[in-house]
Order: sequence, then structure tokens, then C-alpha cells
Amino acid sequence: MTEEVKTHLHNTGALCPTCLKELPAEVWADSDGVVWMSRTCPEHGPLTTRMWPDADHYQWLRSEAFPKTAPANPRPVVDGCPFGCGTCARHERRGTLLEIEVTRNCNLHCPVCFASAEGGEDDPTLEEIDAMYEVIASQVGTDGAVQITGGEPTCRKDLAEIIWRGRARGFWGIEVNTNGLVIASRPGYLEDLVAAGLTGVYLSFDGVTGDVYEGTCGRDILAIKLKAIERCREVGIQCVLSVAVVAGLNDGQLGDILRFALENSDVIAGVALQPAFTSGRFEADRALPMSSGDVIFALAEQSEGLLEPRDIWPLGCSSPLCDTGVFLVKDESAEHPSGFYPATRRMTMEEYAAGYSPDSPQGSVFLDILYKKGVEVKTGLSIIIMNYMDAVSMDTQRLRECSMMVTVPDGRAIPFCSYHLTNAEGKRVYPPWGKEELRGIGDRH
Repeated sequence: MTEEVKTHLHNTGALCPTCLKELPAEVWADSDGVVWMSRTCPEHGPLTTRMWPDADHYQWLRSEAFPKTAPANPRPVVDGCPFGCGTCARHERRGTLLEIEVTRNCNLHCPVCFASAEGGEDDPTLEEIDAMYEVIASQVGTDGAVQITGGEPTCRKDLAEIIWRGRARGFWGIEVNTNGLVIASRPGYLEDLVAAGLTGVYLSFDGVTGDVYEGTCGRDILAIKLKAIERCREVGIQCVLSVAVVAGLNDGQLGDILRFALENSDVIAGVALQPAFTSGRFEADRALPMSSGDVIFALAEQSEGLLEPRDIWPLGCSSPLCDTGVFLVKDESAEHPSGFYPATRRMTMEEYAAGYSPDSPQGSVFLDILYKKGVEVKTGLSIIIMNYMDAVSMDTQRLRECSMMVTVPDGRAIPFCSYHLTNAEGKRVYPPWGKEELRGIGDRH
């Protein structure tokens, strides 16, 4: 057998999926240019994880990293990654998008859901939610972006009250991460949320055909998704489509989703593409998760010439391998038949870096720069690709640069990928809301 040709790219840290111990890791490219990450656990053996489809593209993104803005009030370091998060002094970037998980209950049971949606536990009280708002205020101020999530937030009867409390605390932007079932079916419900101060709907939207939802949600709910979008249009609130990209299920519909969003850009402000991840499903010595790189190349290939892989740039708030995106500007002079062009085609990376503001939320980086330049952005479309990590793909250097946090009432803001991390048996590291009665394997009391 011919020995595998390896080109060393860099060193980092990775996890053993069984014990979650942080291990030295090497990132390397094979002879086909595919990027891999290898490490060996003294107790559980070696594991190599496929990280990116193209080494040149991987290295280009890494080279475009933005300067790091550290958290304002870090906590003492008490343990190695991924334990002891909250956010500790080892963390290198401050949070720019913070989540409040208001329930573990859900009116769906989606096979690909990473959220705490099992149900059966008590929801946090309004007082505990107030404490989580205070965490965000102390971490990034009230001008930070807040996302209400779950579970399914619309399972709470007091969701309007939760939104109102956030606006009363001074937060300018609050969006709800939802499957849209209640918004679509309950007359007047979305109006009540908007009256309470809701500024955006983050709608799970995995494809444009019913069979996709049978795979991701267990049943065909496409008509419900379309109705939820129409309700947003009627009420006059912007909607972002959140797409869980599953290899072999909907990764061939990225172009169709893009075209659907462009055709409805009067109400759809953005598309967030998120490769689905799960822990515990891998071969003994090699794991093949889908990466953001795969999504970037697939989106470009399916965009009918609108996008190329290098039109999609790092968003600056975290590792360039975690958050990338582009803003599509609507312009009659655009060469593409869609009437849109990628903003990155008409600016240099130097101009982008000069106009970049670390205070811009992840989805607003390009929009804020273009607005200052006088470009009309109301009918444009933001594309974001987020590379979440699980136990087999966790790069601990990237984890320390995470800017997406989940808040808990005791004052911690936990990096998103740490908060949702499980070992190969599906056991969580962090209990929901940090509650003692829901302890995770990372609690060492």
C-alpha cells in the first residue's frame, strides 16, 4: 500500500470524542488537497477528521483573519478546553451574537436538531431570563445582538413578555429562532411579538421541497414554512432563513434556496447555512463531517454564476474558518440575470478591513460597510455560513475565538459549540442554563 502523502499546514488542539480530553493535533493536506486533522488519545486511540475540501481555500481563509477583540470581563481559567467555559481568560474574542435559551420544549422532534429540545425540564423563570439579559449587557452592552432560542421559543406562553423585558433593558435588536409553526397558524400572534419589540424572525428553512422536511423534521411542513414567511411579509418584519445542511438530503438545494431568497428579498433579509453536525457517528479512526468549505463550494457551484468560492469572505468576529459570508446587492446594472451582485466583487480586502467595525453583528458586517458608502441595502440579501463543531471536528483554537455565546443565569456566556457539545455517548458537557439539577459531564462539584 502506498504511504499517504501529507503536507503539514499547522498545529492546533482537538478532542477525543470519547473522553473529551484536549489533545495536540496536526492539520494537514493529502495529495488531493483535502484538509484533515489528526490526534491520538493515549486511552482511546487515534482519530483523523476531514476538515475542509480544498487546502488552498482553507489557507486563504486563515490568512484573512481579523484582529482579535478580547472579552471585557473574562472569568479565571479553571480547566482546559472545553471545560470551564464562561467566558474564561483563555478566550480570545468577545461575543457578538448572544443567545438566551428560554425552553427545552419543542412542538417538533427534528432528527438533526442540536438544540436542547428534549423537553420535560422546567423552563427558566422570567427572573432567570432577566439575569441572562444582564449577562449580555455586561459582556457586550445593550447594542449587542440577542437571539431568543430553545427548544422552540413559541412553546412559552410568555414569549412576548420575554421580548418586552429585553427591549425594556435597552436592547435594540431581538430576534426569535423558530420553526414557524405557531407564527403560521395563530392569527395575531406575530403581531403581538412585534408589538412587544421583536425585530427579526430566524426561521428554520431546510429546503424548497417537502421531502427535505420529512428528513430534517420528520414530516412535510414546507407549506407551513411558506405561510410563516408570508406572515412576516404581512406584518413587515424581516426574516432570516436558517438552513441545516445535511449531506445527501438538501446539500443539492443550496442554489434553489438562494434563488428563493433572492426572489423574496423584500422580506427575507438573509440566509444562514449551517452544516449539520452530530457526535458519536464516525468510524473507529476516521470521521467525515460536512464542513463550511463543502457548503461554500456547493453554493458557488449551484449559484448559476452568481458566486465563486472566494466571493465569500471571513466575517471578522471569530475564526475565519467559523464564520464567513457575503452581501448580495440588488442593482439593475448587475451583470447576473438575477439582478444581484456580490459586494465582495466591488471592494478590496483592504477596503473591507478598513470599513469593518467589531461592533457589527455577524449578519450586518457587509451591510454596515455598504450603508456607510451609500449603497442601497434594504432589498439586498446577506449570506452567512457558520461552521459549528462537535466532538470529532472540534478545533480548540477556533473554540477560543468563538463569538457566538449562550448565556446562563449565573453570569456565564458559554461559547456555542461548548454549550452544545456532547461526548460520543450523547452526554452533554454543560447542563442547560447551568442548573445543578441538570448537571452535565463537565460539572465537577
